[in-house]
This record gives sequence, structure tokens and C-alpha cells, in this order.
Amino acid sequence: MIVKKPPATDDAFIESNVVKRFSPLARQILAASGPIISSAAAGMTNGFSAILLPQLQQPGSKLSITEDQASWIASMAPLPMALGCILGGLLMERCGRKSAHLLLNISFAVGWCVLSMAGSYPQILAGRFITGLSCGLVGPPASVYIAETSDPRYRGILLAGVTFAVSGGILLAHLFGTFFRWQTAALLCSLFMIVAYLLMVVSPESPAWLLARGARAEAEASFHWLRGFDPASRQEFDAMVARTDQNTNNEKTNEIQADQRNRSPYKRREFLMPLATLLVFFATMQFSGVNIVAFYSIALMKTTIGSDSLNEYLAMLIVDLVRVVTSLVACILLRSVGRRPLAMASGVGTTVSLIGLSIFLYFQTSIPLYRNYSWLSLIFLISYIVFVGIGLFPLPWCMTGEIFPVATRGLGSGLTSSFNFVCFFAVIKTGPTLFATVGINGTFLVYGVISLLGTLLLYVILPETKNRTLQEIEEQFRRGRRKAKDAEATAGVGEGGGGSSASSARIATIS
Repeated sequence: MIVKKPPATDDAFIESNVVKRFSPLARQILAASGPIISSAAAGMTNGFSAILLPQLQQPGSKLSITEDQASWIASMAPLPMALGCILGGLLMERCGRKSAHLLLNISFAVGWCVLSMAGSYPQILAGRFITGLSCGLVGPPASVYIAETSDPRYRGILLAGVTFAVSGGILLAHLFGTFFRWQTAALLCSLFMIVAYLLMVVSPESPAWLLARGARAEAEASFHWLRGFDPASRQEFDAMVARTDQNTNNEKTNEIQADQRNRSPYKRREFLMPLATLLVFFATMQFSGVNIVAFYSIALMKTTIGSDSLNEYLAMLIVDLVRVVTSLVACILLRSVGRRPLAMASGVGTTVSLIGLSIFLYFQTSIPLYRNYSWLSLIFLISYIVFVGIGLFPLPWCMTGEIFPVATRGLGSGLTSSFNFVCFFAVIKTGPTLFATVGINGTFLVYGVISLLGTLLLYVILPETKNRTLQEIEEQFRRGRRKAKDAEATAGVGEGGGGSSASSARIATIS
């Protein structure tokens, strides 16, 4: 009997079969699913107080709270978020992006379980503190991990999935609170963390982090698992290796030099400029009141639309649904529209909506004739949710994971996310005082003015990062926005004059 040997299969044949069976895009979506679901838990934390406080303040509630205690329950979650961002940034640099996500999923589940079993005011505060800390932990790793594991063509839409998940989490928390008691709602929220943990278990570690740690073989395996084996992916990985080697050589050279300024990567332009840009972006986003509606939804609806016009729970769910749909639209826009035009359109629309809502609320509360048109207030409010949701809300989180260099990405994303949550806490804690002092119409006017000033600043300093690799973005900040544009124009002229090899290399790098 003659035994025929199977035909030899080379690596290219095996690789092509793997790519055909599991597309790189599907793998990138799988890798992004864990951080996205964890971000949904952050949205649930933000929206949980809107259903927790009304149930605790009901006459038949077993646990009664004062107004001051209600304010602390609402603001207890944002309080540790800043600390969580710093810890999240350090944790993902020391232990890796994947390990950081596994740990924060566990802490999230513990926080929700503490809330579900809480029977006293201190226990509720403890549960809110743990879930708030977990929100901070998920901030830097989620954006950075998705940015480092996704193709530049899909990075925008996958990063926008984070804010879409946050909006969806707020809606889910409000739905759970509408149909269940707050203890049951907290238990349902904890189930999402099991799914997020399992998805992260089967996902690879970030190739950029592995490469920065000197594990080139593991980084290459992780990169090809995510991106496939086509020539463009191979060229991009080679560019990553070359860039890492260059940074390593520069660091060794700087250690020899006596100039401390050049030796520290945290004093370079490519770190300071992204830091300043995101600080302005996050401050504009938070102080335009984006989270006030989520935290005080029911109380805000009672005052805005009146208790006799629409059911405040129904109005809250309508606003939540609009927020989710807007986040989905933002995902599509980030795939096709640049960061700068989207930010400008969002900032202008948010400013107009807030000032218009403030003016109409003033007439509604001062002139009895306008009290029957409270539904118009809801339209202005929905317009505000739409405009803030397509740009000011998702864009800073998207850019957190893509504009810092690899060497400073952990600290940079941690600092900016921490600053975001400090502003978050300040807005939530001062919101009721501002409502009582200048009224809801005056509060929205203040937020509108801040939105206008922030938009003007962003027009000056915000760069364009759409369809650029992380290495190109770093080089753009190193040169400056104007110099980068001049260099691109010069390169374009050179390519048009017959530089076909340079053109093909750049196209391969971008793809």
C-alpha cells in the first residue's frame, strides 16, 4: 500500500486561510467589545443616581435620606473617578492594557454587588465609591487599548463605540430603575461585567505595549492576530518596530547628554501639546453640562416640562433614547468626517441650543402664556443632547487613546481622564446650588457661554487625526500643526513629480 504524503503547506497558505476564515475587522471588533461593555457599566454608574434617588425619597422607602445625603450619593461616584484614572493609567503601563481591564471588571462587579445588597446610607456610599473608582479605572485603558489594536480606518468608529456604550449604559440603568427596584437594577448591572471579563480573556495584549517592553515576538503575534498578514499590515508593523527602536536609541542618547529638558519625555512638545488640547476639550465638554441631564434627569424633567404636561420618566427615557441614537450617529460621522469639523459643528450647535433653551425657559417661568408650551423646552433639550453627543462628548475620549506618544500614553491619558472627572465632580456637586441660585435658565446660560469659549479655543489648538497612524499623529505634534501641513504639501508635490515609491509607502502606512 502506497501512503501519499500530504502536500506541503507554507506559512503564506496558512495565513491566508486564517484571514479568510476570521477577518481582521472581526477580530478588532472582538478585542474592542470588552472595553466597550466596561464603558457601558460606566454609563450605568452615571445614570444610576437618577433612578436611585427618587426611589429612596419616596414616602414608603425603607431607607430615608435628606437632600444633603442625596447630593452626596449623586456626587460620590464622580469623587474617586479622578483617582481611578491615575491608577488606571499606571496600572496599564505596569501590568498591560489587558490585565488592567481584567482587574477593573472585577472591581466593577464588586461595586455593583455592594450596591445590590446595601441596606444603609454608608453602604450605598461605599457601593457608589467603588463603582465610581471603577469608572475612572476604565477611562484610560479603554481608549488606549482600542486605539492600539484597531486599524486607522476603523479606529474612529471603534473609539466612538466607547461613548455609544456610555449612552447605552445610561439608558439601561434608567430602564432597569423604571421597572425594578434599585437593588435589582444594581444586580442586573453586575452581570455585564462577567461578559466583559470573558471577552477580555480571549483578546490579545496590545502590540504597542508589548513592543515597548521589548517582547517583539509576542507583539508581532498579537499584531497579526488583530490585523492579518497582508503586505500593508506587515509594513505598518515594521514601521512600529523602527519607531520603537528609534525612540529607544534617542532615550539612550539623552541619558548620556546633560540636558535634562531633552532627557525627559514629559517635557517635550509631543506630550505637552496633546495634554493642553485634551484639558481644554474635557473642560469644555463637562462645563457645558453634559452630565447634569444624566444625573438629575427626573428632577430636571419635572422642572423643565412641568408635572402636568408629560410623565417625567417617559421624558427621561426619550432623552436617553435620543442620546443613544446620537452616539450611534457619532460613530458613523467619525468614520467619514474629520475631528475638527465635527468638533466645531458640535460646539456651535451646543452653544446655540443651550442659550436658546435658557431664553425660552426664562419666558416660560416668567410669562404665564408660555407655560402651556413646555414641550418646546423638551425640543430644545433634545437639540442640546444631539449636538453635544455628536462631537463634544465622544471626541475627547476618542483622541485620548491616539494623540499621546507610546512612551507617555499611560500617564497622559490618566492625567487628562482624571482632570475630566475632577470637572465632572465639580459640575455634579455644584449643579443643585447653581439651579437654586440662578435658576435652571441661568444655569443653562452659564453652560452655553462656557461652550462658546471652549469652542473658540478648540478652533485654535485642535489638530486633525482622522485616518492617520499613531506614529504620524506623534510626528504632527512634534512639528506643530502648521509645519506638518507644510511638510505634507511638500511631500504631495514630490509625489506628484514622480516619487511613486514614496507615495506607495505612505499609502501603505496609512492603510
